[in-house]
Amino acid sequence: MKRLLIFFWGLLASVQCYSQIAQHNHFPTIKPSHILDEKLENISFALSMRVVESNYDGPLVRLRRASDNVEMDFKWGDNDIVDVAAINTWRGASNVHLVTWYDQSGLNRNAVQTDANRQPQFFPDAAHPYFQGNGTTRLDINTSIQVLTNAGANGSVLGIFTATKRNQHSFGVLRGRNRWSTHINWGDNNMYFDPGICCNSPRSFDNTANVNKWNQYTFIRTNTTVFARQKSVLKFTGNHTTGRCTINNNFGILYANGTNSSAHSTIKISEMIMYNTDISATNYSEIEENQIKFWDL
Repeated sequence: MKRLLIFFWGLLASVQCYSQIAQHNHFPTIKPSHILDEKLENISFALSMRVVESNYDGPLVRLRRASDNVEMDFKWGDNDIVDVAAINTWRGASNVHLVTWYDQSGLNRNAVQTDANRQPQFFPDAAHPYFQGNGTTRLDINTSIQVLTNAGANGSVLGIFTATKRNQHSFGVLRGRNRWSTHINWGDNNMYFDPGICCNSPRSFDNTANVNKWNQYTFIRTNTTVFARQKSVLKFTGNHTTGRCTINNNFGILYANGTNSSAHSTIKISEMIMYNTDISATNYSEIEENQIKFWDL
C-alpha cells in the first residue's frame, strides 16, 4: 500500500509540474513586429489609426466628445487598431472630434487642433476608423516643411486616403506657386502632387475612378525626379525642374498651411507616414504592401 501511495503522489506531482511549465512563456524576449520597427531612419512623422512601431506605448488619438466637450486619449486593441469599442462606450450617442493625432516616430510631431470649430469629425468604424474634413476643419503639425523634407525638396509620404472631388489642398504647405502639397482630388478629378515650385510637369493623374474609395498613395520627390504611386502601381514619374519649396510654413493636414489655406479638404484619412528624404524602393514597397494588406485594400 505504501508503494502505491508513493506512486500516486509522484504522478500527481508530475502533473502539477507539467501544468506550470505549460503556462510559462518560453520566449519572453519576443516582441510583436510592426511595419516601422526597422524604418525610423530619416522619418518625419508616423501618424496612424493603428500602432506602427513596437516601442511606441502612447495613445493613438485624443478625442473630444461633442455632447459635453470632455476629451480622452485612446490607445489600441488586440487587433492593433485604435480601440473602437472603448471609444463607443465612452461617447455613447455623441459625435466625437479629433483633437490630437499622436506621432509614433518618437519625435513628438503630433497633428493637433485646439479650436473645437476646426476639429475634424472622427468616425469609429470598427474595421477602418478614420477622420474626415468638412471643408473648414484641419490639423497642424508644428514643424516647418523645411525640416519635414530635405530643405523643401526631397521627401516621401505614404498614406491611406479617400479622394473627393473639390478644389482642395489635402496636406502640406502652399503660398501661391511656392508649395509642397497635394490635391486628392482637385475639381477636375486629377490627383496633383507639387513638391516644389508649381507647376512642374508631370504632376498629376486622372483619379476619377477612386473618388470616395479607400486607397493607398505614395508621393516621393528625389534630387531630380518626382513620382506618385497608387496601391504599388506607378501613376506618373518624370524630372522635377521648377525648384524646391522655399517657404518656412508648418505642415497642415486637410489643408496646406499658408496664404491659400481657404480651400480645406473633405477627404478621409486613416494613416500618414512621412520621411525627409526619398526612401529606397525596398522600403516604400514594403510599407505599401503592409498598408494595403493591413487595411484590406
